Amino acid sequence: MCASSCFFVSGWGVIVVVCLLLFVVVVAGTIGARNVKWVNSIRLSSEEAESTWQRGVQYKGFSPNVKKFDKSIDPSTRHSVQEMPVQSAITLFDEEVEEGETEVEISGYAWSGGGRSIARVDITTDGGSTWSTATLGKGHEQRVGRAWGWTLWTATVQVPKGTNVGDSFQVACKAVDSSYNQQPEKVDTVWNLRGILNNSWHTVNIKCVGE
Repeated sequence: MCASSCFFVSGWGVIVVVCLLLFVVVVAGTIGARNVKWVNSIRLSSEEAESTWQRGVQYKGFSPNVKKFDKSIDPSTRHSVQEMPVQSAITLFDEEVEEGETEVEISGYAWSGGGRSIARVDITTDGGSTWSTATLGKGHEQRVGRAWGWTLWTATVQVPKGTNVGDSFQVACKAVDSSYNQQPEKVDTVWNLRGILNNSWHTVNIKCVGE
């Protein structure tokens, strides 16, 4: 796409990009499958589109007990995924900490679907027994219901007592959104055959090394 040939029209959380007479509809706060490319026409309907991608198994969350898609599975009885669950990730951290250091700085992002803003991000180094709260940065000013972008965060993590040279410790983050939805601890609890909607805690390992 050529930027000089594009313009943007936005409203009600919907952005239409018009470029070289081709339309791209970006529906803010919803999954990418709803952001349609190369739109030829727009039709308002009270029913879901009849496309296999919309009415089939592709973007529907199934119970962990569903191990295969056969005739016993009726996709029409399942809700289609429209909004992503709350999620976060640690994106910047030192993979090593020197012996004697007591703190390490980490940072990352958090986001939730449907325009829900981020209420807080919690950090743990002991599997959830104790927590600290990250400082929210750019993005936290987004209005509830219209928080379409990431919320960045930073945190100072205490190195667990008793960490010796050669030891590693795990840091995990979980976000809480404005509706107080929060991330589950393990992927096992949200596993599904399609492999979608995994928003379990994000974890990284940090190793203690000698000076």
